[in-house]
Amino acid sequence: MSESVQRPAGAKTHQTTVSMEHRPVIQQGMVRAHDGTQLFYCSEGEGPPLVFIYGLACSSLHWTYQIEHFRKNYRCIWMDLRGHNASEVPKDLDTLNVTQMALDLSEVLNHLEIKEAVFLGHSMGVNILIEYALMRPETLKGLVLANGTARRPFETIFRTNLTELAFRGFAQIHRFLPRVVEMAWNAQKSSMIAKRLIGFGGFNTRLSSPKDIDVYVRKVAEMNPKIFLSMVKHYEDYDATPYLHRIEAPTMIISGTKDLITPSEQQELIAQLMPHGRLERVPQGSHCTQLDLPELVNFKIRSFLDDLKWKPANP
Repeated sequence: MSESVQRPAGAKTHQTTVSMEHRPVIQQGMVRAHDGTQLFYCSEGEGPPLVFIYGLACSSLHWTYQIEHFRKNYRCIWMDLRGHNASEVPKDLDTLNVTQMALDLSEVLNHLEIKEAVFLGHSMGVNILIEYALMRPETLKGLVLANGTARRPFETIFRTNLTELAFRGFAQIHRFLPRVVEMAWNAQKSSMIAKRLIGFGGFNTRLSSPKDIDVYVRKVAEMNPKIFLSMVKHYEDYDATPYLHRIEAPTMIISGTKDLITPSEQQELIAQLMPHGRLERVPQGSHCTQLDLPELVNFKIRSFLDDLKWKPANP
């Protein structure tokens, strides 16, 4: 006997069928941050906790194959970042920054009474976890940092700083012509050009599912560009390289050899600066290695968990 299980709107848009014998325990709810912003969280499965954090303008889709795999034996916890999906947009848009999102994560984990976990972050989720690790090192059993950069992310997209200039130009246009920008932004949903450009830049289109790319484009288009630009404004100046040496937790750094958004030398730098960082390369992996090659990434994560002895009693 099987049952169709669907995650909440704003988290994942496609259904998975799981055996009733292995049906995960699902808990979800809202946590109020210190500034009143409501934050959505979800916990799937039982066992040692794994905490998943996605990146800028993304959703839990970016970890969906890992959550579906590991929730059979682990407690997989994820949250929607403020301003994203099922979480509220804060009244003060200046709180859409990496430090505040790390504080939000701490609030959610306090609510769930999580004392220790393995944390997995992708893209901007890497930066959120770096901040969180500096705030609450006692809760870290280990870290998995996928396709991230510790410093000024827009300096190195496509190995050029032109993207940084483009974002600043986009912000200026939005300042004077907000309605025009919002109309163009929303048009991404149905634009084949946008889908191909985003697919080419962020995914290995020979490996990733077209549905995954389509859902990501739609999620980006659904976000108000004012919110996106507020996050970019803070994110573009982010630099944690002076602090990486303070993070003592065992860390696996995942690097896609075909990542155009955060090129592999950025992950190499993190591995060099972290005392217990180990670099794992994924051949042909794009910026979304965990969507391109989920089985391989799951294997690497599983091996890392085994090394940490972070495994369930009855796997």
